[in-house]
Amino acid sequence: MLLISAIIPLLKLYLAVLCVTLAYRFFTVKAKLPALGLRGGLERLSGKRRRLAVLGVLFFLVCFAARMAGGLYTPGMLMVFNYEEAARGQNPNVTRFNESDILSDHILEQVIQRGDLKLSVEQLAECLALSTPLDAEKLDVTQASALKISTEYQVRCSEKVSLYHTTPKVVLNLLADVYWENFVQNYAENNSVLDLSFQELEGMEYLDVKDFLEMQACKLRNYLPGYSRESSSFRAENGETFASLSQKINNFINIELERYEAFALENGLSRNKATYRSRMQYANRLLETDRRKNLAAHDVRIEAINMYDTFMTSFVLIPTYDEDDEFYMSRTKVGVDYFAEEAKEELASATRLGEEMEHNAYASAQVSGGNTASREQADQRIQELTAELTRLSAQCRELCGAYVKEKRDGYIQVSFTGPSTSNEAMRALLLTGLFVAAWGGNALLEPFYREYWYSRAVLEKKRRDEARKGNGV
Repeated sequence: MLLISAIIPLLKLYLAVLCVTLAYRFFTVKAKLPALGLRGGLERLSGKRRRLAVLGVLFFLVCFAARMAGGLYTPGMLMVFNYEEAARGQNPNVTRFNESDILSDHILEQVIQRGDLKLSVEQLAECLALSTPLDAEKLDVTQASALKISTEYQVRCSEKVSLYHTTPKVVLNLLADVYWENFVQNYAENNSVLDLSFQELEGMEYLDVKDFLEMQACKLRNYLPGYSRESSSFRAENGETFASLSQKINNFINIELERYEAFALENGLSRNKATYRSRMQYANRLLETDRRKNLAAHDVRIEAINMYDTFMTSFVLIPTYDEDDEFYMSRTKVGVDYFAEEAKEELASATRLGEEMEHNAYASAQVSGGNTASREQADQRIQELTAELTRLSAQCRELCGAYVKEKRDGYIQVSFTGPSTSNEAMRALLLTGLFVAAWGGNALLEPFYREYWYSRAVLEKKRRDEARKGNGV
């Protein structure tokens, strides 16, 4: 293929030689180009028109075929970043996009390893070139409105990679695969939270299982609203939506897990009764400390409210106009209002902690170890709950994956751009026109050029003869 790629440079070199020869002959014999003689040369050239036409056709075919073959062997790869953030110069995770990553050493190393290529990173980098449609534009960087961000990148691979026992298209395919995998891993939405693990369930207390499974389910539920806000109407092939899947997860938490907890409490299930009771007592002591802090903060704010003079809090009205330009007296907040809100929050927090303490105390009093049948039933129920949660996790991944594929279209679209037949034909035709003009010009000037050198030779011979006569030879 390197020989084919060398055809165009050789043709251009030959064309340059013809042009230089034509220029040299023209400037050599231009003083001896009478109009009638030039017309006669044109008449003599008419006998070579068929030869010129054949050479022109051959030149065009060779040039066109070489350009098409070279373009097909070394196609360009177009990478289009078609997610919303790309137009702002960002990755899907809203970090800054850097186009130099496409041909970074890290990516090229992986390309070489995956393709088992016999060349170094530096050698591969010399064969690759990155460009954008905006490179040809002259942007006025002094005006922010004139700045543009490209979402399309053209990657080309030189035919020099053939020296390393590979082809440009193979290299570009490897590059596209490696870069896409790195892009998704480092910059796409991180959905690793959807991968649930249940190894911690081994040997866990029956009542703690409910809290652990609820935590895992909440990880799934909290991941979906982001996509739901972007496209609440998106529906997968199985008819699932973000809202319907979120409702399934809520039902799992509020119904299935609550039923399991009620069963465990009712049967007093525990793997180690003494340890569980001691842990609940310790947890209640910590909760009691926090509850007293909340109550103390509540009392402090109530005391601060009582210290306010009622006369100061009476005049808090401000003359204001509403949207309809109607005058009214608007009440503004004062310190008393803020203290009241904080006191309410502290009391609510203390109440919540008290309820949690009551639940712990009740659970501690209920645990008795449970009988064998109830423990086996609880173990079976735990397996069913983990299986259900695993199915919900798979559905979340499937739904989010379908959304990314359709709305993000895989983040990057890769296509290979071959040579344009019309463009290559025009370039070949242009070179052919230059070739015909140069070859025809040389053929036209050839008799005058020969005559010029013949006259010079005759003149030189005459001078030598005269010199010999003068010397008496």
